[in-house]
Amino acid sequence: MQQIYKKMEKTFESIRDTDRIWVYQANRILSEEESTYIKKSGMLFVSGWAAHGKPLRADVLVIRNLFVVVMVDEAQAKASGCSIDKSVSWINAIGQELRIDFLDRMQIAWLDDNGSLQINPMAEFETLASNGQIESDTLVFNNLVFSGKELKNSWLVPANESWHNRFLVK
Repeated sequence: MQQIYKKMEKTFESIRDTDRIWVYQANRILSEEESTYIKKSGMLFVSGWAAHGKPLRADVLVIRNLFVVVMVDEAQAKASGCSIDKSVSWINAIGQELRIDFLDRMQIAWLDDNGSLQINPMAEFETLASNGQIESDTLVFNNLVFSGKELKNSWLVPANESWHNRFLVK
């Protein structure tokens, strides 16, 4: 588990604690080619992204060939409703182009005992939890994080420290 966190620390080096974060999870593992394409498309998108005419300092990461993380340095300029809508339109368009659903919030990503990434529909995740295959210390991805600090500290957490705890056998 320590190794997992070390890898994540390296990934998060460019993220400021105050950055505004949006995590989009694919409904399947992406190929390397898809991840590279999404990263390039994301960089092109954020290079012209603005809020009320003011350019946003932003970045896009593809993590573990599953998660697309969009981040904005809100110390420089805050994302507005319209600019957020544009980012959702971009993720939706790239998803349609590649036939990937990034907006299905009913898919849960977690790590099994071997540290392998798993994705299950919420109902299946609940069944796995009731059967004891998902336990309180099972690492889950909490895609509801809002800031760079939360992404670093509260994104990959034991199930009992996240909203996922409602599925755990008590």
